[in-house]
Parts: sequence; C-alpha cells; structure tokens
Amino acid sequence: MKILKVISISCLLTTTAWANAATLPEQAHISVSGNAQIQVKPDTVKIEFQSIAVENDSDDAKRVVDKQVDQILAQLTKSGFDQMLLTRGELQLRPEYEYIEKKRTSVGVKATRNLSYQLGDVTKINAFLQILVKNEISNIGQIHYALKEPLQWQIKARDLAVQDSINKAQGLAKSYQVSLGNVYSINYQTNNAQPILMRAMKSDEMAPSYQNNQILISERVDTVFLLDLNK
Repeated sequence: MKILKVISISCLLTTTAWANAATLPEQAHISVSGNAQIQVKPDTVKIEFQSIAVENDSDDAKRVVDKQVDQILAQLTKSGFDQMLLTRGELQLRPEYEYIEKKRTSVGVKATRNLSYQLGDVTKINAFLQILVKNEISNIGQIHYALKEPLQWQIKARDLAVQDSINKAQGLAKSYQVSLGNVYSINYQTNNAQPILMRAMKSDEMAPSYQNNQILISERVDTVFLLDLNK
C-alpha cells in the first residue's frame, strides 16, 4: 500500500504563524496543539485603597489623612495583622472645587494617600475590609488575587499540555495506521495566570464580602511530529 509522502493533520483550526508551510518539514508529519487548564486557589491578595480628606487648607487635610492611616495601623496590630505589609504612597494635595449654579467655587484642599496591603492569608480578606470600613475608608479599589509561587503551577499546566499533544499525535497516528516518529519542532509561549473573580455582597453587611477566588492557568504547546512510514 502506497502512503502519501506528506500527511499534515491539525487538531485545531488555527492560523498561527508557526504552522505555515515555511516552518513545516517536507516529509510526512503530524502537527498538533496540546492544551491544558488548571484552577488553583490563590494564596495571596493585594488590596488597594485610599485615604481621602477635604479640608479648608492643606495642613488640615494632611492631618486628617495621617490620623486615619495611624488609626488603621493601630487597628491592624490589634487584629493580628502585620503593619509592615501596608504600603503607603506619597501624599497628593490639590484644590477641590464644586460647581454651584454653573460657577466653580473652591471648597478647600483635597489630600489623597494611596495605600495597599499584601495579605498572605486570603481567608482574612473580609476581616481586613471590615477594618477599612470601621476607619471610614470608602474608596476601596482593586483587589488582586495571586499565587506566591505561580511558576510551579505553570510548569504543571505546561506538562499537562505537552502530554495532551502527545496523546493527540499518538491517537491520530494510530487512526491513520502510521508510526509516530521524533519531534520536529515545538512552539511554546507561556500565558499569565488569570484570576476568576467572584464577589458576593449581602444587604446587611457593612462591607463587601469576597469569596476565595480561583486562579486560572492556561498553557498551550504546538508540536510537529515526524511520521515513520517504514514501520
């Protein structure tokens, strides 16, 4: 039985540059894409928020913001949180205006200090948010869930993607009654871990309640396997 010299099978409909004719071998081959996704619970979270005050002059506005930050630090210590994990940005001062009957009117000076806290125990996020609310922090910004050691999970997902490509190539070779040969080329570009955000808030709560999110890690590897037509 005569077998065609070139067998090119793509497991995914894709137009990626790696699969063009210039990068494929002239001899018989199979091109496959291995994919894998894993979900991991985050083990660290960064919470961004602001201390803001509007007062008659800059000194008063700065004093109110500094007092609020000091109160937060004291409450963190009292509640068992590490003060050293609180990052404080530079104090920003600017005039504050309101439009009264379409006329801009000065209402004082606005002081803003950007703050963030790196929380190593994601189960304590609601307790931390309650501290912010009790200290009249109303501007809670981004909450970034992450992994302390993301590389080990990316390697695990990558290995699963590699095994997926091998399984696909072996299955296709068996279906076409040919033998799988050596690897001709590998195209791999890692993806950043992405959080799957979930937020729940009850009407009787003083602050939003955040569930433990999931970090989605996706990996893909494109591989060209040669075929051994002599077997």
